[in-house]
Amino acid sequence: MRQNSSVRAVVGDRFKEFLGNAGTVPVTDLLDALRSGDLTAGQSIVVGQGLSADQLRELRERTGADVPLPVERGLTHKHEAKNVLIGPVQPTGPGLYTAPLLLDQRVEVLEDHLTGQHIPAVTLLEAARQTWTVVVEQFLLTSQGPTRFVIGSIRSAFHSFVFPLPATIEFRLAHQGDASPIGSSVDCVLIIRQDNRIAAEFETVIRVIPEAVAVKQESMAARQAVRAALSEAAVTASAVAR
Repeated sequence: MRQNSSVRAVVGDRFKEFLGNAGTVPVTDLLDALRSGDLTAGQSIVVGQGLSADQLRELRERTGADVPLPVERGLTHKHEAKNVLIGPVQPTGPGLYTAPLLLDQRVEVLEDHLTGQHIPAVTLLEAARQTWTVVVEQFLLTSQGPTRFVIGSIRSAFHSFVFPLPATIEFRLAHQGDASPIGSSVDCVLIIRQDNRIAAEFETVIRVIPEAVAVKQESMAARQAVRAALSEAAVTASAVAR
C-alpha cells in the first residue's frame, strides 16, 4: 500500500536524535521508499540538512521538486565535494547576497563532532566563510589574478540553535576598501536565518591579497618564526647547561 502524502522533513541519517521528532524521515529511508514505489513521486517534502549532493540530485529527479544543489566546489576553496556547505549565491539587493545552507553530514567540521540535535557552531562558521569567499570572488573582486584570503578579525554571536532544517546565509557588505598592489579589505556581516529568525551572526574583516604577495609575506613570517623558536631554544639550553 502506498503511504499517504503528508509533508515530512528529510534529514541526514547521522542526525539520529533529531530524527526522533515526529514529521522527520532519514534520507536513506525516503529514497528507498521512492525507489521501490512504496512512496508516490508526489510526496511533499521539506529538504533538511545532512544530504549529500548525489542524494539531493536523486530527490530532485524522483520527486520533481525544486531541490537545491550545492554550489560548485572550487568556488568555496574546498577539495572534496562533501565539504561544500552552501548552495549557489544570489544577489538580493545592493551589497546583499543570499545562499541556502546545504550541509552534507560527512563534512569535515561535523565528521567527528555531533552532539545533540543541533548543528555545531564551528560548522556554521565554515559555512559563513564559504559564503564570503564566493561573494567576494564572484561579485566584488575586480582583479583577475589569483588571490588569498586572510581574516583580519571576526566576531560571532549565536542567538539560537540551528537544527538540520532549511536555513539561509545572508552576506551584507559593510565596506570595501580600494584595491592596491598589496590587496584590499572587505568588511561584511554574515547572518544565518532559520524559521525567519536570526540564529547566528558573524562580523568579519577580510584581507584579499594577490597570491604572489601573500606567498612572500607568509614565507618571510615563517622564516622569522623559525629563527625566533631556535633562538629561544638556544637560550633555554644555555641556561640549563650553567
